[in-house]
Amino acid sequence: TIVGNPLEHRLFSGKKTTMRKRITGGVLGLALVIAMPQAVQAKLNIFACFPEWRALSTELGGDAVDVYLAVSALNNPEQVEVNSTLIAALKTADLLVCTGGGFEDAWLPKALEKARNPKLARGQPGLFYGLDFVKPLPDDHGNAGPKKDGDLHDGGNPHVQGDPHRIRAIAGRLGQRLIQLDPANADRYKSTVRSFISGFGTLIKTLEKQAEPLRGINIVAQHEHSAYLLAWLRIQSAAIVEPNVGVPPGPVDLARIVSLVPRANVKLIAHAAYEDPRPSAFIAKKTGIPLINLPFTVGGTEDSGTIFEFYTTSVQRLLDGLSGRSRP
Repeated sequence: TIVGNPLEHRLFSGKKTTMRKRITGGVLGLALVIAMPQAVQAKLNIFACFPEWRALSTELGGDAVDVYLAVSALNNPEQVEVNSTLIAALKTADLLVCTGGGFEDAWLPKALEKARNPKLARGQPGLFYGLDFVKPLPDDHGNAGPKKDGDLHDGGNPHVQGDPHRIRAIAGRLGQRLIQLDPANADRYKSTVRSFISGFGTLIKTLEKQAEPLRGINIVAQHEHSAYLLAWLRIQSAAIVEPNVGVPPGPVDLARIVSLVPRANVKLIAHAAYEDPRPSAFIAKKTGIPLINLPFTVGGTEDSGTIFEFYTTSVQRLLDGLSGRSRP
């Protein structure tokens, strides 16, 4: 209501409705103009190559980030399908979080070339590789021949997600990168990174205590997928079922492992969630040792949905195997 002298009231009374519409429309229009850039830039778009990087990005970024996942936990990370959806995600990404060390060389460079996103160009802060910040384990294989015979990687073993200490170190670096790319949310990222590193450190100590019975035991793994996990827990890999990395075992290879189990006092046999378990299941049945399905990465099993659960589940499943219980 317009207040003032009667003359002013009479002059404005015939135009109140029109003016209210104009004022309301103008205010709404201005609000939309102000809000539109904020809505567009509200979230940082992250392209994660593998589930461990999506999980870590989500832990640190919270609701300030949107994360696209290139390959699920139940797919072989060596075989990523480059389709139109993946290219579209690369085009709009502000940050790419992947393993590095050459692990994605079979598909990522060509995909980046198609996407033509300058934010993800070499040397730009939008390109983040975990192995740039930690030392990888050597990518060797007890029974492997030349590298051409398998899927060995010149940059070292890429399955770094098995070691929580390395992941904790990478988390600090990733937090810094989020702050660099999205300074408006710097306080939020600083808080989540501090919380994650503290909580994760506590979890590591707890799990290392729980896993003490596993130290020094011999196991057999189907693939060289858990080298970091086994090294962290000080578990010995007595043998790898695959004759060469990525090469399915034949009857001779299976017979060799079956004969090794009693001689090496092997306690269990493990395969990754994405792998065909039949070779490992055959050996378990022949020898009577437990068969353990390891999640390999976040979400590989139904009880490994977060990065914290991934490590807790991995340790518990190995302990179950040590006690004689199979975990398919």
